Amino acid sequence: MNATRRNLSSLKPYALVLAGVAAGSLFSGMLRPGEVLAQNRSGNSDDKTLPPETVLNAADQRKQIIAPLVQINDRLTRIETMLNAGIKVKVTEMPPVVVKESGK
Repeated sequence: MNATRRNLSSLKPYALVLAGVAAGSLFSGMLRPGEVLAQNRSGNSDDKTLPPETVLNAADQRKQIIAPLVQINDRLTRIETMLNAGIKVKVTEMPPVVVKESGK
């Protein structure tokens, strides 16, 4: 019985290495780039992808994002100014007012 334990304990490092290799091969697929990360180089105008000769410029992208934000901010400022000045309302028709009496 003691000899069997010694044989099993001598196999423990091999089992750990084998388990590590199996786990590594299982998770190595996550490290490879998949089709999702690949860029479509067909150059179709209806696709959202860029043609391969287009160079991405982060500063231009930020300018394109900031421009609509500035327009939205300006519109919001004008709306707030109009609301703070007050709104004139003219009621042309008024439904009849019904007052419920309390049943005490």
